[in-house]
Amino acid sequence: MPKKWLVFSLSVLLCLDLAAAEDSDDLERQRSTGEQETLVETIEVVGHVESRRSVQSVTVFHGGEIDRLADSGIKGLLNHSPGFLVLSGGHPGQFAYSYARGASVNQSLFLIDGFKINDPSSSIGVNTSLFTSSLFETAEIVRGPLSNLHGSSAMGGVVNLRSQRSEAIEAALFWGSHATYEGRINALKHLGKFFLHANASWLHYSDGVENDEFVNRGAVLKAGYGDDHLQTGILLFANLADSGIPFNLGQPTLRREYAQDNTLVGLPLTVKFNQDHILRLRFSHQRNSYRFTDPEDTWTPYYRNRSTVNSGEIVYETSLFSPVRLQAGIEGTARRVRNEDTDSQPLEEQDTHSLSAFFAAGLELQRFTLSASIRHDRYEFIDPATSPQIGLSYAAADWLRLRGSYSRSFRAPTLPELFNPMWGNPDLQPERAASWEVGAELFLSGATVSLVYFDSAYTQLIGYDPTTWTFANIDEADISGLELGARVTLWEAVHIHAAYTRLDTHDIKNDQELLRRPKHAFSLMIAYDHRRFSLSGEMIYVGRRLDYDELLWSTGESPAFDTFNVVLRVPINPKLSLIGKVSNAFDRTYEEILGYPAPGRRAMLGISYKML
Repeated sequence: MPKKWLVFSLSVLLCLDLAAAEDSDDLERQRSTGEQETLVETIEVVGHVESRRSVQSVTVFHGGEIDRLADSGIKGLLNHSPGFLVLSGGHPGQFAYSYARGASVNQSLFLIDGFKINDPSSSIGVNTSLFTSSLFETAEIVRGPLSNLHGSSAMGGVVNLRSQRSEAIEAALFWGSHATYEGRINALKHLGKFFLHANASWLHYSDGVENDEFVNRGAVLKAGYGDDHLQTGILLFANLADSGIPFNLGQPTLRREYAQDNTLVGLPLTVKFNQDHILRLRFSHQRNSYRFTDPEDTWTPYYRNRSTVNSGEIVYETSLFSPVRLQAGIEGTARRVRNEDTDSQPLEEQDTHSLSAFFAAGLELQRFTLSASIRHDRYEFIDPATSPQIGLSYAAADWLRLRGSYSRSFRAPTLPELFNPMWGNPDLQPERAASWEVGAELFLSGATVSLVYFDSAYTQLIGYDPTTWTFANIDEADISGLELGARVTLWEAVHIHAAYTRLDTHDIKNDQELLRRPKHAFSLMIAYDHRRFSLSGEMIYVGRRLDYDELLWSTGESPAFDTFNVVLRVPINPKLSLIGKVSNAFDRTYEEILGYPAPGRRAMLGISYKML
């Protein structure tokens, strides 16, 4: 690993040490570390249980931590979580490949306020890295399978993005190098038992390369009612992205571009009969569109994928007596897909539906938590899938928690994989995985440290079979790894967040490492809160990895790289602040995806207004 990150970290720590010693009597005490908050808060994505009772590996980021990231996308969050890695094919507007514990890009599930967001028209799925992190107040990141609760695609991990819940009004504007500028506005107001929330963001990006302009718009609108017995409302989410694609096969392209639109309407309803009996209902409608054009592309100058997903879920939670918690639910989903290109209709309108049921039980004693759950999914056209999980958590001491779990998970093939007239295969079966993990968490004074070892065996993986020119269940893979995470608070002013992942992967069919999965990945964020300013620096290191060389039509090796970002916030008064951000501060030249250069240094200056 290059020495720059070490010099960078030690320099920041030294400055923070001196500053903290000088100003310790004047420190603000309003902010606490996210890990300490998650000890008692409810984690929605694992069934509304307290994180200290969860048998899963969970990382939670809160608003203050999200604001410290120079990268405004979801990519910045995930790369600071152990086990997760997101690699972009160029600037932020290009497709980003998200790997959770080495699982494929389509084997991780994303949710917004508990509503699933996916795209059944594509084998790759929704490019969620385009979603601006400023649209959300909290990110719950589950590392490891969760098909036992959420079904298909929850093989590597599940990410639940939670929108604003604390009352505030905030607006921010940024201007930066290479014609980069962005803006956002957020407002949440409670009127008695009613609330209204509006959050919007806009980003224009350019890195000085022809045909690389990227425009991204996002919005979250919510309205609702809540009291001690009833909570309901409506959620509207939209993200619209347009971008040029400046490179293809190593050559510049002048007219190659895409547009991705994702919209979601969610209707949640929670009825609390009492503390021991709760009924939750969720209904959602989602639309996705991806359009690609390049008049100079001989083979495919145009194609478009469109899909709609309608889903309904009913969950009942109860406690028969104090230590036992039960949960049961059913979910029904209908999907429609339409793919088209210049000369043909690769997939005319195709419909499918699925019906699922799940049951979970938790036994909570003073030091032990035993969790068991199972879900059964029946999809049209493919064999049913059953996904069990069992886990145990043991508080060996006030400062030590030990846990372990075993799970089975699956991913259902998409409609194009099944029915595309050219390369679809209606005999495809779900991808499957068996996974186990053991871990320990230490709760020390001002610090939380977690260590996890995991192992997953994937079977029936879907890939392109050159002998039949169709997709087939032709591969298997073994993935194991070690995750280390730490959150540390020094002098109540210095906050350190570190994550390390060691990953061992084996593509059994090709007898090699899985592509784009480095053996080593490391992230570090150091932040200092002073009464006159706040300063944070972050570093991402990604080790060497195999990749696919599009020029040579063969695998090649991508070298390791590191990148550094800095954020400085200077309050002018209690409501108004100046913000400076620098991405790739050392202007490093590197490629996250082989053949696609990463952006150079980018500096941004902005102003933020916030009123609580």
